[in-house]
Amino acid sequence: MEMKFYLEENLEKLARWLRFLGYSAYTIKGKIELKKFPPDGVFITTSRKWYEKLNKLGLQAFIVPRHDFELQLCSVMKHFRLRAELTLNLCAYCSSPLLGVDKEEVKERIPPRVYEEASNFTLCPNCGAIFWKGSHFNRMKKRLKKILEKC
Repeated sequence: MEMKFYLEENLEKLARWLRFLGYSAYTIKGKIELKKFPPDGVFITTSRKWYEKLNKLGLQAFIVPRHDFELQLCSVMKHFRLRAELTLNLCAYCSSPLLGVDKEEVKERIPPRVYEEASNFTLCPNCGAIFWKGSHFNRMKKRLKKILEKC
C-alpha cells in the first residue's frame, strides 16, 4: 500500500520535496479535524501536543524539528526508509499523478525558450500545472545529494 503523508501547513516545503521523491504528501490548511483524518496516513508535525494526541487516538504520527528543512527531510527519509530518488511523477502542488503530454499541447502555456530547449513535459490533470526537467532539475539533484550527505 502506498504511504501517504499529511503535514501541517508550515511544512509545505517538506511536503513538496516528498512529492519530488514520489510520495503523496498533503498539507492540511486551517483547523485540523481529527475525525476526518485518514487512518491510512502518517501525520507529520512539529508539535509534541499534536503528536501525542494523534498517538493516543491510534493514528500514526511523526514529529520533525521545527525550523530545519534538511533535518526534517532526513528524519522522515530515515524513519520511513524512503528511497532517495527524484521521480517527479507527482504534482509538486497537489500530489496528483502527472501525465506525459506532447509539447505542442502546452506550447502556449510555457516560455518560448523552454519550448525550444525541453522535449518532455508532464501535466497535472488536477490543477493544470506543467512540469519539465530544466536546469532546476540538476540543482534539485545536487541539493538532495547535499542533504543526504548530512543524514
